[in-house]
Amino acid sequence: MNTFFKTFFVCLILAFGFLAYKFTSTDSYSLNLNTSDNSTVFGTHEGLSDAPAIETPHEITQKELQKEENKPKVQPDTKYKHYCYFYSSNGDLIKVYRELSFKPSLENAIMVLLKGPLISETKKGIYSEIPANVDLIAVKRLDKDVIVDLSSNFGNGGGSKSITSRVSQLSKTVKYYEPNKNVYLYINGKEVEYLGGDGVYIKQPLD
Repeated sequence: MNTFFKTFFVCLILAFGFLAYKFTSTDSYSLNLNTSDNSTVFGTHEGLSDAPAIETPHEITQKELQKEENKPKVQPDTKYKHYCYFYSSNGDLIKVYRELSFKPSLENAIMVLLKGPLISETKKGIYSEIPANVDLIAVKRLDKDVIVDLSSNFGNGGGSKSITSRVSQLSKTVKYYEPNKNVYLYINGKEVEYLGGDGVYIKQPLD
């Protein structure tokens, strides 16, 4: 019993001693502490960057939605017309076009020309004198001239009339895109003088 009372009194004395220290210490906060907006406890600290605001999940969702709304809308593929010349059923050169997703150019127009008429066009009597599987090797532009270099099968098959007709198709198509330049036909990198099995003379520049 004596031991219990001794322990109790020691603990009581320690407790009173701790409370006395807290009330007399200069490091303790006073209940009447006054602070202003410019204090170092609650005010702003010059030279320190502001911490980023904490975003709530709702705010983040709104921002993501805003980004989606600001994204450019996907537009349907724009179609461009590419022109070339084929023959009609009565033998006249006529201008036809293809609606394609890439922008028009002379090179693309020649590629359309070399592919020939569509099945729907052939049913209407439209045809081409240019043989199948002719390759475009290159198109070279100079100040006053345009050189079109084709593969050798451009001269395959047909008589003299077919040869002159296919050259006219090519010349008419090129001049649609380059109206102020002379057009020269090359085969496998060499300027053409005679073309086809009959050796049809090709006047350069093309008419």
